[in-house]
Order: sequence, then structure tokens, then C-alpha cells
Amino acid sequence: MKPVLLFLVTLLSMYSLAQTNSVSVKAGKEVSEDINGFVYSLPYQKGRSYLLIQAYQSKLFSHKGEYALDFKMKKGAKICAARSGVVVEVKEDSKKGGAKLKYLSEGNHVIIKHDDGTYGNYWHLKHKGALVNVGDIVKQGQVIGLAGKTGYAAFSHLHFEVTTEFTPGQHQIPTQFTTRKGKRYLKPLHWYKCI
Repeated sequence: MKPVLLFLVTLLSMYSLAQTNSVSVKAGKEVSEDINGFVYSLPYQKGRSYLLIQAYQSKLFSHKGEYALDFKMKKGAKICAARSGVVVEVKEDSKKGGAKLKYLSEGNHVIIKHDDGTYGNYWHLKHKGALVNVGDIVKQGQVIGLAGKTGYAAFSHLHFEVTTEFTPGQHQIPTQFTTRKGKRYLKPLHWYKCI
């Protein structure tokens, strides 16, 4: 498994050299500098650092044309709400996962509705890895789940995206995060520490 991960990281590093600090503009997907005016916390505990494997509009693997982020995390790592809201969906019954599309519907997840009507989507939680229930009010930074490898996932990680509708993977929007260097869009193959 380690040679495969090394290969993936090498490919991603070559791609990341072409990335810029801003989100790219694609035909039909023009993005303003600050889409919803909210700066998100990194979706894990303060003081922890994780490697961002895939970022917005990655041309490799599963994020082509998407505004989604993949943080490499060990199974069981604590995932936190990047923004406050109400839990509207929880799935934690799956034990299945792998790098095949047949596992797409098997991803355990938590979805949180924010006060502006957007949704934070946290995917690939481990089996029984949700620590919240539908209807719970969660605060930014609160632990909501545990990382895993369920669904369409080659390795344990957190897939995070924000959508404008309750349909995961659809109507995604780019978000900026609070980092040690200030408010930023995140770049692949960089480590980010939650502050």
C-alpha cells in the first residue's frame, strides 16, 4: 500500500506546482473571491496538522471539476465541524469502501446545515464513526465524527465540501479557511495546522 500512496503523492505534487493561491475559474463555474463571506475552521482539532491530498478543481483522481477537499487522516482521527449548524443527515452503518465506483453509496457521513442555508459535508467516516445525531446543534470546532475509509476511498481520509443544496457533490462552492498565514483557499500537498 505504501508504494501506491507514494506514487499518488508524487503525481499530486507535480500537479500542485501548477496551482495558484486563488481558486481557478472554469467555464460555467465562475467564482467570486469570497462566495459566502464566511471563513471556515479546518475540520479537525486545534493544534492538529493534516496533509491536504486533493484540493479544489484537482485534475487527478476524483476532484476534477469539483470544489472538494481531501485531508489524509488515520482511521479514527477526530473530525470537527468547520462551521456551526444543525445536523441534517448521518450515515454510519457501512463497513464497505475501496477505490471502485461500486462503493460510492457506501460512504459514512455527517451533513450539517449552516445558518445561511449552505451545507457542510463530511465523508468517509469509519463504521459507527458519527458522534452526532440528526437534529443536534453543533458548534464550530466541535468533534462530530471519526475518520475512516468507507465509500469511494482508496485510503483513510476526510472528504469535505460545502454545497448550496442538500445534494452532496452538487452545487459545491469554494470556501476559505483560517490558517496560520491568514484567510486562504487551501492548496494540495500542503500541511495545514488548525489554529
